[in-house]
Amino acid sequence: MNRYLIPAAFPAAAAACLATGILASSPALAQTASPSVSIEAATDLRERGLSWSDGKPAMSLDATLPLSHNVTVDLGAATLRDSPRHGGANLGLEVAPEIMLLSSGGWTLSAGATGHVFVGGSGLSYAEAKSTLSYAIGPAQLALGASYAPSQKAIGGSNLYLEGNIAMSIPATALTLYGGGGYSTGSTRDDALAAERVRRLRPDGSYWDYYLGVEHQMDRLALGLRYTGTSVGDDLAPGRYVDRDTGSRLAAYLRFTP
Repeated sequence: MNRYLIPAAFPAAAAACLATGILASSPALAQTASPSVSIEAATDLRERGLSWSDGKPAMSLDATLPLSHNVTVDLGAATLRDSPRHGGANLGLEVAPEIMLLSSGGWTLSAGATGHVFVGGSGLSYAEAKSTLSYAIGPAQLALGASYAPSQKAIGGSNLYLEGNIAMSIPATALTLYGGGGYSTGSTRDDALAAERVRRLRPDGSYWDYYLGVEHQMDRLALGLRYTGTSVGDDLAPGRYVDRDTGSRLAAYLRFTP
């Protein structure tokens, strides 16, 4: 659902992705020995710098299911607050299987797919493939990723997202600093509906996004602040799938891991 190096608020899903056999998510999950679950409340649910909850507070639930030492499936659900970006959907679901292809000398390469389903948003579900290359050195982790959604009616064309991320735990503290950014681009189908739907993921055409965050771990709780911004202009033309929650925003979140 983008995904930050520190767990992001949103997940979303389609059971059809399980049949693809290619997968995606964070390399660290590939080494998870047992299932894990987390619940998160955020003041705004943002993906790639864009709000997915109409700028309103949202709740999300994430789970990771290890199938083997190098194959996992991430599942998630999040409240979307009738977001116009997703056709008034009130719930987003996600399934994201992943496979770790390589793990050596601090390097990890993973690949996969993510299916996004929007409950209450008819005909707006879509899927994308993803690959991530990460490198861990001491308390820091670097990651480069690429996500590609082939041309689909639900998003008005294709969408390519390239990203870079870094996270670092501060020694002798319970704090983690993280940040990164990405670039979204793609094609648009040649029809009026496509011109509207392509603005779901690219409201003003190709654009850059960036974020900076800090997280404090308290046993099973994590409290964080995340600042996000984009190069999307303030003078967006109105549209069926457009909201104006695309600019700079400071959001807070609280995550509980049972």
